[in-house]
Amino acid sequence: MGRIRIWCIFAIFCVCSVATLTATSPQVLGTRDYHRTRSYLKECQRLKHFVLNAKYQTQCHFNLHHFNSDVERYYEETGEKRWVEVAAFNVFQPGSNQAPFKDYELVAKIMNQYDIIAANELLPTVGSDLDHNERVLRFIETAPKVIKNLQKRLANGFSSSLQERLERFQKDLAFAPTLYRAPGYLDILDELRKIDPSWSLLLAPSGESSEDSNVQEFVGFYYRGRVVKPILNEHCQKFKKKRDGPAFACYPQLTKAWLGKSVRQVFNRRPYLGSFVSGSFDFTLVTSHVVFRGPESDEDVAVVLRPSFGVDHYDEMGVGATKATFARLAEMKIIAEIMERLRSESDEKDVIFLGDTNLEASNGQWQKILDAFPGGRLFVDTPTTVSQPLILSNGQYTYGMASDYDHVIMDLKETNECDKGNGSLDAKVTNFVTEPLRDLVDRRYIYRFEDTLQVDPSRELVRETLISRLREKLTKRKTIKRNRVVPDDTDLESNVADFDERVFLSQVIEDTYYKVYKEIISDHFPIYFACRR
Repeated sequence: MGRIRIWCIFAIFCVCSVATLTATSPQVLGTRDYHRTRSYLKECQRLKHFVLNAKYQTQCHFNLHHFNSDVERYYEETGEKRWVEVAAFNVFQPGSNQAPFKDYELVAKIMNQYDIIAANELLPTVGSDLDHNERVLRFIETAPKVIKNLQKRLANGFSSSLQERLERFQKDLAFAPTLYRAPGYLDILDELRKIDPSWSLLLAPSGESSEDSNVQEFVGFYYRGRVVKPILNEHCQKFKKKRDGPAFACYPQLTKAWLGKSVRQVFNRRPYLGSFVSGSFDFTLVTSHVVFRGPESDEDVAVVLRPSFGVDHYDEMGVGATKATFARLAEMKIIAEIMERLRSESDEKDVIFLGDTNLEASNGQWQKILDAFPGGRLFVDTPTTVSQPLILSNGQYTYGMASDYDHVIMDLKETNECDKGNGSLDAKVTNFVTEPLRDLVDRRYIYRFEDTLQVDPSRELVRETLISRLREKLTKRKTIKRNRVVPDDTDLESNVADFDERVFLSQVIEDTYYKVYKEIISDHFPIYFACRR
């Protein structure tokens, strides 16, 4: 279990979905960004070699990683589809120890309702999978030397034990590359491609966090190649370097030379942007998973707030700015400024933000943020996160819904393709806890009576079957230990027990009643809207 994958020297053995921002100079952050990106580039190349092979084309560059990159042949300039469905989805760490039991088929069925998805919380390899991939790489590197030495020794005199050892090493070396584990975001892509082979992933070139000791998160754009295709972005093209690939997507310049001030130190994870076209509608998407916790010291607080709001402390900002929210507000303020700068310097005026802001629509600081992107409006003010308890302490039923953290920012006067005629964006939330799609989820996983804490005896077989399948799957896994390919039986039974507790037993506890949806899908609901093609 714990399948996330993308080997990197900066990946850590623990996973935490809540990162803390600490102020660091733009120069130090820039150096760190470069080395991190170079490391992830090597990992993309390993995935291309060991995992993907000839499955589909992959481009690994300093500005983007493009998986299933040759799907333009599927693109339909004019087709029966009159609308393009645009979505944002925090998929909650696919493959990590935080979400080791994610049902990728269900995730893909949800995502297949849309045509392009800005996806947050895509992760590199951590924990046991990171250790496994490192051991595979070491074996692939060292085994040929062992084989060569054994062949020399056999040439000096035959030995059945040496011959047996040689044959084992040769067999294991041939098999070892197949053991390299792919990241969870590619598992999602695999399931999407089973539904429609034109699905592709345009991924940011590196995971990001405030510190190398924190979990690194990617963002990326899954897109249906039949309906959407990447196009050159003027900003990415302007700053393109020789090491970059096609200028479809990139991290924006966060320098004084471009934005009028250095702002890299404001961001825990930089926003990522990409340009696309669908029919006659071309647009630029900006996405981010905004920081959750900000720095603690007054000095670091000032480093974040001076370039964003021009103040030294959140007490100077007014209603809505608190110790908990100020760093989130700072990131969103600069993102709005970036959007306006992109729009002002480009022929492309359809600049749209969508992602996980960790801010509710009711926050009093939003207007200050939107003022930096004239004409921009905030959309989605209904719950977008999963609430695990059945009932809150005040006796209120949650119905599985919590904070509205996921939003869209758009200027409908510029992007009128998304205006359905009433001067507003018809942005919605796909609630997989209460909406019709939940039927598929319920048939596969729910084993309690609805709205009760009582087990449905007729559903016990569902639980037993899935536990049995997991045990069988884990039993078949292989790894490298002591220079041999062996069964990976590490914590097998504890993983099975963990699956039972988190997915099934949690359903009949009041405080974890809806936890199953977080475990198998995400702790966020997708948000989406439609635009004319």
